[in-house]
Amino acid sequence: MPEVSVGRMPFNEAIDYFQKKLLIPSRQWTDMVGPIHAKGFTVAGATSLSLLQDLYSTVQDSILDGTTLTEFRKRFDDIVSRHGWSYKGKRGWRTRVIFQVNKRSAYMAGRWEQIWRLKDIRPFLQYLTVGDERVRQSHRPWHGIILPVDHPFWRTHYPPNDWLCRCNARSRSKDDIEEEGLKVSNMAEPTPTSYADPDTGEVVKKYKGVGIGWDYNVGQAWLAPEAIFGQQLMEIPADLRKEALKWMDTDVYDRPFKRLVNKVGTQVAKGQRPAAGHAQTAGYLASEVIEFLQSKGKGPASTVIVAKDSDIAHWLRDTKAARNQMVPISVASSLPGIVRTPDAVLYEKANGRLLFVRRLSDGRYAKFVVAIGLKGKIQHNKSRFNETLNLVKTAGIVAAYNLLQKEYELIFGEIVREAR
Repeated sequence: MPEVSVGRMPFNEAIDYFQKKLLIPSRQWTDMVGPIHAKGFTVAGATSLSLLQDLYSTVQDSILDGTTLTEFRKRFDDIVSRHGWSYKGKRGWRTRVIFQVNKRSAYMAGRWEQIWRLKDIRPFLQYLTVGDERVRQSHRPWHGIILPVDHPFWRTHYPPNDWLCRCNARSRSKDDIEEEGLKVSNMAEPTPTSYADPDTGEVVKKYKGVGIGWDYNVGQAWLAPEAIFGQQLMEIPADLRKEALKWMDTDVYDRPFKRLVNKVGTQVAKGQRPAAGHAQTAGYLASEVIEFLQSKGKGPASTVIVAKDSDIAHWLRDTKAARNQMVPISVASSLPGIVRTPDAVLYEKANGRLLFVRRLSDGRYAKFVVAIGLKGKIQHNKSRFNETLNLVKTAGIVAAYNLLQKEYELIFGEIVREAR
């Protein structure tokens, strides 16, 4: 069987990887370290979102059109001039890092998606360096290593493994190994050592040969659920997170969420029970909500709001329909839009839950109750994850006066009283 081929840039998986990135401003490269880069685009020192958007668009064009570094530098100079950006470092180094690191990461993330998709027929992966004198001494020992695709080594050592790393990984079948006389390596799971950052004094874990902040698999991080990304967002400075959330495009969740609700609705109508664990992102907590929860000593571990199929089935059950309190499928499937622009968000004092509400045409309200910081298992991209989640547990239709009770505190928005 031929090698999994991605050809030259662009290819669909690489494009998809880059186009789904969230713009995250940063003052210095240490503001964002590690797996958050797989779903976030940042340039150290670019604190203006308009500047970051221009840089992002330029890199995206280079992925789509295959533009050269020379062409990228011309556009970079124009962007710097228009925004009056004073960046650190020499032009040659900064432009090369922005251009090559983003393109290389997109390439390798897309490649991992292909590798993982075909792992049943090509179950091994071989580490490859470029083989020239520029290869890092610390990366040379890995050249030729062959391990199963799901070996722990690839969680921390799948390329790139440092700034401007050119290493690659090639998928291998059992026939490849037999025909070429290759051997599967016998390697234990890599273990890190403690390392004290000379600038901050912070003690971090470091794997031998892997640059600080590069000890993750860019493909796995990209394919991981949004719940993990939401936790990573909570780890960056609050002012930078606020800007990122303000500009986040959550329209991308509308269709997938509607598909999940329609699927569950059909299963409920047939008397079937959904396979518990499938989850879909509904959106992100607004900065105003995060700050409110923090003021209550209940700061969330993640910014992401998700709904599981088993809970959606609960929203649509017949018992609520009998009381005229069931959320119609048309309303349930529009939850991402309600999270984006709710009529109000309330805080339930007794248990710390949030209510996202939307006023309906009859004057009543659709309410979606979000439990903050629950431990839960979700299935995503054929893998299971155990994460801290903000879960939409229940939903229903209620009269306005129910939401005006003392048990709730209004975070923002307005509840309109019914006319008497």
